[in-house]
Amino acid sequence: MPEHQLYYIAILCPDQIDRMVLDHKLWLKEQFGCAHALKSPAHLTLVPPFRLEESREEELIQLLRTFTGPTGGLTITLNGFGHFSKKVLYIHVEETPALHEIKKQADIHFEALAGHVIKPDIRPFHPHITLATRDLSPHDFDRAWAHVSDLSFDETFWSGTMSLLRLSPGRWQVIAEKNWQTG
Repeated sequence: MPEHQLYYIAILCPDQIDRMVLDHKLWLKEQFGCAHALKSPAHLTLVPPFRLEESREEELIQLLRTFTGPTGGLTITLNGFGHFSKKVLYIHVEETPALHEIKKQADIHFEALAGHVIKPDIRPFHPHITLATRDLSPHDFDRAWAHVSDLSFDETFWSGTMSLLRLSPGRWQVIAEKNWQTG
């Protein structure tokens, strides 16, 4: 049976913002034991995690390299915090037509790898940067939410790059990037 790896495709936050997000993730780990979100750099998911035979990784990287995104890149604005039920805490990403367009283009482009492997996400696109997920108990949620909801987080960055990440033992690693501004 072929070996499978887990991958996802995202827009990564620049290092300075990644460090700011990491501070929040570390606080959540210290207070509530939330460590799952620490496995990934700060990012906006474009194509959610999927399994692919390891032997097809180069095919996936080549597909990434043929992606063409919107001219001029994207301005991404982060403003405040939010949550999905009592399971996920995140930094809110301002929704823009350009961000929705890149998500749509990514869905179409990467579905070409094989519809049975990468399928468009049926959930509505709600761009966010995860702070805690999976390991935040409903019991701890109220205290965690009370803390972050009193804070502000207002940052803006420009991106013309998407990244392919693979789950290596215990941590997501960037294995390829595509700057669609330089071809």
